Amino acid sequence: MTNNTINAPDLPRRSPWLPTIGLSLWLIFILALSLSQWRLVMINADGDPSLHWRIGQWMIEHRAVIHADVFSHTRPGKTVVTMEWLTEVAFAAAGNALGWNGIVLLAAAFIATSLWILYRQLLSEGNDVLLSIGLTLLAATTCSMHWLARPHVVSFALLTFWAWQLRAFEQGRLSTRRLFVVLVPLTALWVNLHAGFLTGLMLIGVHFVGAGTELLTQDAAQRTTTRGRMAVFMLLGASCLVASLANPNGWKLHAYILDFLQYPKLVGLVNEFRSPDFHSNSTRGFLVMLLALAFTLVVARPRLSRTEILLVGWAGCFALRWARNLPIFAIVVTPILAQHLTLWLQGPRDSGLLMWYRRICNKVSEINRRADGRCLVGIVLVMLLLVVAKPRVVGGEPILATELLTNRFPVAAVQFLQQPPPPVHGEMFNDYGWGGYLMLALPAHKVFVDGRNDFYGSELIQDFDTVNRAHPGWDDVLQKYKVGWTILPRAHPLNQLLALRKDWSLSYTDDVAAIYSHRPE
Repeated sequence: MTNNTINAPDLPRRSPWLPTIGLSLWLIFILALSLSQWRLVMINADGDPSLHWRIGQWMIEHRAVIHADVFSHTRPGKTVVTMEWLTEVAFAAAGNALGWNGIVLLAAAFIATSLWILYRQLLSEGNDVLLSIGLTLLAATTCSMHWLARPHVVSFALLTFWAWQLRAFEQGRLSTRRLFVVLVPLTALWVNLHAGFLTGLMLIGVHFVGAGTELLTQDAAQRTTTRGRMAVFMLLGASCLVASLANPNGWKLHAYILDFLQYPKLVGLVNEFRSPDFHSNSTRGFLVMLLALAFTLVVARPRLSRTEILLVGWAGCFALRWARNLPIFAIVVTPILAQHLTLWLQGPRDSGLLMWYRRICNKVSEINRRADGRCLVGIVLVMLLLVVAKPRVVGGEPILATELLTNRFPVAAVQFLQQPPPPVHGEMFNDYGWGGYLMLALPAHKVFVDGRNDFYGSELIQDFDTVNRAHPGWDDVLQKYKVGWTILPRAHPLNQLLALRKDWSLSYTDDVAAIYSHRPE
């Protein structure tokens, strides 16, 4: 029986200045992402951070969820199905308060929290502390290819917690009541934060199917228990599905997402919806995790449950299909690896290396039990906020400047377009990757296209592709949409064609962008 009457003197004295390993990991990740050059990667990888800031800004200004497009001239007034409106509002609020520093800090907090949750899960399941640290860092490396200042970072944290709760229930460490009390309301929140809630629903389905396969080899008594577990998963899935209707678009959101995934032309425009490139440095963490999985299966030879086999297969197929699903693989597979590697390391073998490993684990665990460190973490966070918020607090030049790169986006070209009198007339044709930036930096002009390829649809994307690739009929498309000027990368092939046309003239150029204007005959 557990003794719940331990006297305070018997407990190890906790140090307020020595943070626990979990808090240390959280703090290291948030500082590294916010203060290193990675903060520039988070906002410069594409134009979507600008896009989400602009949309969230509009909703803050109008105090309403956006339902009709006001940013493009190609789809004016078309119905907008919002998939992450609440996160966009949060990012816009952070951006309005602290500029890009605020958006980076918020994204870093979500990323660090997801890894902290994963580490806490590994420890709660009785895994060795050193192994938990190592696998958390490996998961971080696998997820890092998708560490961007965009709403999907919220799904990292929510999915990690979600998978933890389902696994805890599967292992009998979480009650049915607790499972419903936690996950059903969480669904209602998640559906307004990001479309990743569908992954959570799919995860419930995998657990349901896993339980169903166990019936094939069980006796009558075991089948009764398993059927009860299946009933819980079925009712939980139905309840979470109903809860997911609590969004501004109701069931139309679900239909919208599923419809978008049916069009390869739209999905293929986004690099992260392509299969992972194993020649890229960004997939090295995934490769190492696959090697760790292979090592576990071959050397440790674990007895995986049917649910674990399905989880590994499901997450693996998703990751190999779309690179954006690599974090899902890390979140789902890491606890499975940790459990079976811990059992292997704690086996009856007494080699010198294993004994040394166990001694180190015991020493680190003892130090961790004496740590608290919340005071130190609080002080560091206050200092971090002062660094990123200095200009707003005391004025002067920022201690840490975080801005869009002028060699990545047409910053100078936008400054040219903002000068009076207006140097261009008519509608814009823009580079796809610059659409979000132009929405934010040039609100007086509406874009031709931006990163919302799901919104624009296959017909418009086909028209855009015709012009972007300078295919026959490109000039008809520009006339169709009344395009009066273009803003494209300097070496874009369309610029070479426009330079040969008498009815087009070069209005501006620099090392990044060129602007051509149409001259009516």
